[in-house]
Amino acid sequence: MKQIQVFVRHCFYSPNTELRGHSRPSWFDKAAVFQNLLDTTDHNLADIHVVYDEHFGKLEETFLSKFENVTVINAGNEAQSFLKTLELVFSYDFDDETIIYLLEDDYLHKPNWSPILLEAFTLPVEYASLYDHLDKYIGKQYRTLSSQIFATKSCHWRTSPSTTNTYASRYLRLKEDKAIHKHYSESAQKGVSRDHEKFVYLGKSGRRLVTSIPGYSTQCDDMQSPTYDWSVLVGKA
Repeated sequence: MKQIQVFVRHCFYSPNTELRGHSRPSWFDKAAVFQNLLDTTDHNLADIHVVYDEHFGKLEETFLSKFENVTVINAGNEAQSFLKTLELVFSYDFDDETIIYLLEDDYLHKPNWSPILLEAFTLPVEYASLYDHLDKYIGKQYRTLSSQIFATKSCHWRTSPSTTNTYASRYLRLKEDKAIHKHYSESAQKGVSRDHEKFVYLGKSGRRLVTSIPGYSTQCDDMQSPTYDWSVLVGKA
């Protein structure tokens, strides 16, 4: 079994795209983003599992139809798809030290992200994200934010109070925190997991989250990781 197990959630259509702050850049293309994941993953380190929500469209109608490792679910919104993905993750008998990377379908990655993610877990942390969320730099609520900075072999990291529902953790920690992860999706508002509140709670419970600086991934919306032109990764620069 590879050190990293990626569970990437895909759907035919996501109601989340209608939320404020989630408009797509002109170069966004789901197929290109998925190809980027395949191209940038070190397949000696990571396995990729696709979880496809068929609620708004069948798998056969998508570019994923030829990808072999796909689990089809019927959820209809982000929170339910996350809960079903958790069920799938916990159905495996992974080693406790395995890194589980829970990923959404609108994240681009830089080359070499796989070993960088492993470096995060050489630190005294429980959770890690490769997304250097822009809100930590421009959000009024973060003007006085204080972070601890770490350095690993290839990257700097900062502690962060929260991130999105794309993140990584050791399998053991994910199992220990299972009830928390479920609660903040089961209590979702308008079908969207309360990811910010979840990580704030985890932080208060002693769980430490770090994000890479600069980002090795970005969500493809209005809050992209800064200092990099992400369009080059889909050939749209």
